Amino acid sequence: MPDPHLVLCGGLPAARAPRAWRAADRLALDIGPGDAVHLPLDRLAARARTGLSDVSADLLAVAAYVFAADQAVTRGGTAGVDYGDAWRRRFRLEVPVRRPDVWARPAVHAALADALRVLTDDEYEFGFHPDPDPAPLPAYLYDAVAPGRPEFDEVVLFSGGLDSLGGAVDEVLVRRRRVVLVSHRAATRVGARQDALFAALAARVRPRDPTPAHLGVVVNKRRGLNRDFTQRTRSLVFAAAGAAVARLVGLWRVRFYENGVTSLNHPVSPELVGARASRTTHPAALDRLGALLSAVYDAPFGVDNPYQGATKAELCGWLKGWGHADLCALTCSCGSVWGKAEAAPHCGRCSQCVDRRVAVLAAGLAGADDPPDRYESDPLAGERDGAALTYAERYVGSAREAAAVGSPRAFAVRFPEVYDAAPHLGPSVAAGVAAAHDLYRRHAAGVERGLRAGMAARMVGLSWDRPPARSLLGLVFNEPIPLPPPAAAPPAAPPDPP
Repeated sequence: MPDPHLVLCGGLPAARAPRAWRAADRLALDIGPGDAVHLPLDRLAARARTGLSDVSADLLAVAAYVFAADQAVTRGGTAGVDYGDAWRRRFRLEVPVRRPDVWARPAVHAALADALRVLTDDEYEFGFHPDPDPAPLPAYLYDAVAPGRPEFDEVVLFSGGLDSLGGAVDEVLVRRRRVVLVSHRAATRVGARQDALFAALAARVRPRDPTPAHLGVVVNKRRGLNRDFTQRTRSLVFAAAGAAVARLVGLWRVRFYENGVTSLNHPVSPELVGARASRTTHPAALDRLGALLSAVYDAPFGVDNPYQGATKAELCGWLKGWGHADLCALTCSCGSVWGKAEAAPHCGRCSQCVDRRVAVLAAGLAGADDPPDRYESDPLAGERDGAALTYAERYVGSAREAAAVGSPRAFAVRFPEVYDAAPHLGPSVAAGVAAAHDLYRRHAAGVERGLRAGMAARMVGLSWDRPPARSLLGLVFNEPIPLPPPAAAPPAAPPDPP
């Protein structure tokens, strides 16, 4: 069983925890300008007459404490993974709240622990206590909210990446809806990029169309707590921020925009068991987050992903067709934001950079839409080693495997993780499996188009610029990646989900 970790929040003493937890490793967290966790609620928006509720303030604080604890307790690093105790952790958080009557509900406890289990593979327990000295809540949002009718149609989560840009363009410029874009700001540089992208988007709104709003919620921690970088709880922060804003404007839904392949995130390698393959926007995770928000607010609350059925290449193609592909140059998709020069915010080696570049090429975007010089290393032709080289091989190898699978039944045998998502992808499990199979076949076709486009760009006249052997293109074209041996004949119907 994993070692227990007791997290004491807001100055609560260990005596508030059950006796069995008092001998566990302790971590003290507090929210404030000079404290471990930073949650400046007064920056949520300009001061005005609309106030943040106690329940929403508690929700943001709980999410902030969980987010900080998640990164303050290491999983052991990448060198010592045993696929069990070293990855999975046990937490108990003692948290002061403004509304203990809400957080004491068994349904809230269960929904919170269940959502975190799906997102992280960790075990969470909570003790909620009356906050003896809650900080005053300033008023937020707009000074001109028209009474008697909703001011906005949707609350859309806006990370500043390529997929969230697609959702913002779709909602604001294509559908011309009244939208609040909500960003989580963990770093100053990230916030500046989000602001620049929003300004460029807002500048394209037609004079008589609704003007979008953009709110940034700052949730981060002091750098000394950076001991684990998996950040599996970031979706809880995003959902909490979106829900708090949704309730301010009278809405009961928040929207993530993420392509379906990234959302399902079937492991590219058998070693990535459980939540080692991130479930940031996995359909099961969004379902659990919706259940949590419904329990907290005591009313049905939706969390959805309209791009669940789309590939990243298709999303890039839509942006091109809508005439807004040039905005892609202002987005950042890299999995690492630390130490990057502003001129080259993409490392070019991580999974997000590879997938982005391949999708951009597959969709036929222009060079100015995704400038190559904004990558530290060429995602396709840059030399790799270690985990980056292994990932490049598996990225293409998994796409080829998906392309070779001829039926939904065979797809379910090769990727059994699909059963976690299938109930959320269609009216039946079989329909969900079929939808995922079709999605991955379209993704594989996009990968092939992107790789062919990348190789074609290296041809000048009749000369051939051969890619380095230890690059993604080198792996594909110098030494073809073999397919696995044919699997045994699949059963007549998909097996029952576990």
